[in-house]
Amino acid sequence: MSKSVVYFQEVKDIRDKVLVRAKFKQIIKGSGLCEGVEKGELVPIKIHMGEKGNTGHVDAEVVKALIDKLKSKAAKPFLTDTNVLYQGRRVNAVDHMMLAAEHGFSLSALGVPVFISDGLMGENAVDVTINQKHFKSVNIARPVIYFDTIVSVAHVTGHMLTGFAASIKNMGMGFASRSGKLRQHSNIKPHVKVNNCVLCRRCIEHCPVKAIREKDSRAFIDEAVCVGCGECIAACKFAAISDDYGEDAKVVVEKMVEYAYGVLLRVKRKVFFNFAVRITKNCDCMAKDEPRIVPDIGIFASSDPVACDKAAADMVCEKAGGDVFKKVYPQADFYLHQLQYAQDIGLGNLEYGLVRIQ
Repeated sequence: MSKSVVYFQEVKDIRDKVLVRAKFKQIIKGSGLCEGVEKGELVPIKIHMGEKGNTGHVDAEVVKALIDKLKSKAAKPFLTDTNVLYQGRRVNAVDHMMLAAEHGFSLSALGVPVFISDGLMGENAVDVTINQKHFKSVNIARPVIYFDTIVSVAHVTGHMLTGFAASIKNMGMGFASRSGKLRQHSNIKPHVKVNNCVLCRRCIEHCPVKAIREKDSRAFIDEAVCVGCGECIAACKFAAISDDYGEDAKVVVEKMVEYAYGVLLRVKRKVFFNFAVRITKNCDCMAKDEPRIVPDIGIFASSDPVACDKAAADMVCEKAGGDVFKKVYPQADFYLHQLQYAQDIGLGNLEYGLVRIQ
């Protein structure tokens, strides 16, 4: 198998949005990845548009460079995401779009609409046959089956279940229906460490399926109800909920990869951008202005999601002087397994050649 090409543009400080937008424009042009988009084509830009109080997502005004490029090809780009499992303002399409607009992702600000692909409450979904190890079919947002092109804009971060999050997660978890997200998390069943629990009730308030209740003056997780989303782990401030998932976490990683495979199975043109900037321990769903685990690095681009993720992970670890993802999440030391499994099922290539955009 020949090496995949990954393009790289250095970004030393994400705070200079004007400069970052210019650099994004350079890598879009230098990579040529958007040149094949056709006139009049509906082009989804899959992106996380941020949680309330979260600044970790890619800024709207930076994304404008990509929108302008697609419009210059006479295409019809739009921004898209799906609803989430946990409580918050991304649980239905109305609140999701309102929050996106507050973060600058709106028709008035960017000249393109925001479209929540799985419908008002996550009901607009379809099964796609993949015949892989864990799933014979995956349940994804229905509009995906009509996309000829998918453009992914992902923010590189750590992740409590997968160790590492970038393009593959943006596809696999990001385009899964609510049912699909549940299926991916189904192996994970966290439990309460009773000696650490002070019954602050944060986990009870944040659980999306009401699986946590008080028992013997401590929080108690009902495994029969729990969907394994991990929201309780992020909510707990006392390390009272176990996230030592062992081999089950590897299954979650593989399931996510299979979902990404199903999302991209019929897509003709695939474009992936990884923003390795403002890199935090937690993903954008949870990080609230956390300290960075490494300095800003830059933007990666490829038509291969595996190579794009591998290049970003390699450079992050090089910058950190070691495997920083293993350091921050010893129990979720699976980012290399994620990428290896993705190559094994044909999602992409671990071998890549890096082309630096000057």
